[in-house]
Amino acid sequence: MIQIIQPMLTAMKSFQIGRPQVLAGMMLLAFLAQCIWVASSRKFSELEYQYIGAGLPKKPGMEYRVTSPLTSWLAAAPFRLARQASGATLTQSLLIPRPWLVRLPFVVFGVWLGAAVWWVARRLFDDAGGYVALGLYCSSPAMVMISSNIGPEIILAWSGFGLIYTAIGVAHTLLAPPKKWMPRILLLGLAIGFSLSAQLWSFTVVLLALAFMIYLAPGRRREVLLVSGAATAIGFAVYTFFTVVTGGQWIPIQNVLQPHVTRELFQTLNFAFADGFLKPNSYLFVALFIAALTAYGSWPRARYFGNTAPLLTAFIVVLLFALVPGSYVWNATLGLSFVFLFIGGIAADLLETATFRSVILILPAGLLLRAVLCIWALRDWLSKPL
Repeated sequence: MIQIIQPMLTAMKSFQIGRPQVLAGMMLLAFLAQCIWVASSRKFSELEYQYIGAGLPKKPGMEYRVTSPLTSWLAAAPFRLARQASGATLTQSLLIPRPWLVRLPFVVFGVWLGAAVWWVARRLFDDAGGYVALGLYCSSPAMVMISSNIGPEIILAWSGFGLIYTAIGVAHTLLAPPKKWMPRILLLGLAIGFSLSAQLWSFTVVLLALAFMIYLAPGRRREVLLVSGAATAIGFAVYTFFTVVTGGQWIPIQNVLQPHVTRELFQTLNFAFADGFLKPNSYLFVALFIAALTAYGSWPRARYFGNTAPLLTAFIVVLLFALVPGSYVWNATLGLSFVFLFIGGIAADLLETATFRSVILILPAGLLLRAVLCIWALRDWLSKPL
C-alpha cells in the first residue's frame, strides 16, 4: 500500500497552480455552469427514470430495460441519501432531490473528463494544445448534454479516455522499475471497472488499450500481459461490486457477443456532427476537424503517434459501440474527446510554423463563436419537449 500511496503524494507535491492551471480552471467553471443550468432546467426523461428505478430497491417482478449498474447506482444515490437524511419512506423520498442534484454525479464526471483532456493535451502538446482541446470540450453542446443527463455516455467517455491514455502511460512505465507500476495499474483497473460497470460492451475498448500497450512495448510483452491482467482483475472486481449493490442481473454472455452489422453502422462515421444541435455549431466544428485532417494528411510532420492515436481511437470507439444498437448509448459522443485532443495537437504543430499568425487569429475567434453557438444550441434543446 505504501508503494502505491508514496508516488501519488509525490505527484501531488510537485503539482503547482500557475497561469495555465488558473485559465483551465476558469474554462472548466464555465463548463460546470452550463451543465448545472441544463441539469436544473430539464425534466427527467423516461429513460432517466429507468436508470433511477434500476438503482433503487426493486419490488418482486419489477424489471428495467437498462443494464448499466454504475449509472443506476449513481442516479439513485441522491434518493438514498435523501431518504436517510429525512427518515422518510422510499416513496416520499423520491420527491425530495431536485433534478440538478440527481444529475450532479454525472456533471462531476463531465468536469473530470474535461480536466483529463486538458491534462493529456498539455503533456503531449504543451499549453497551446491544451487550451485548444479544452476550449473545444467546454464549448461542446454534446458534452454538456451527456454531462447533465442521467446515462452511461459521460461515464463511458471518461473511462474510455482514461483507459486509453492510462494504458499508454503504463506501456511507457514498463521500462521503469516494477515499484513504479502500481499507481498506474490501479488507475487502469479503476478505468476498466468503471467502463465495464457503465456498459459491459466496453470490454472491446479494453482490448484496444491492450493493443496500444503491445505496440508501445514490443520487447516487454510478458510484462504487458501481467500488468493488463492485474488491472483487468481490479476492473472486474469493481464491476462485480456495482452489479451486486444495484441488484442487477448478470447479462448472458451470448447477449454481449451479438453485434449487429447494419447499414446504419457506417452512418456513425459522421459523429462529428453530434457536437451541434444547430447547423452553424455543427458545421463550425466539422470545418475545424476537416482542416486538422487536411493538415494531418498533407503534412508529414503532423503524422506521429501523439496525433494518430486519438484520431484512430475516435473512429474505432464509435464504430465498436455502433455494433450494439440496443445498448441505449449515444455512441457518437464517445469519440469527441479524442477528436478534441487530435485538433489540439494539430493546432499546436501549426503554431510552431510560419503560419502561426493566421492560426492565432482563427482559433480564438472560432472558439469564441463556438461558445456563443453552444449556449444558443443548448437553449434550443431545452425548449424542445421530451
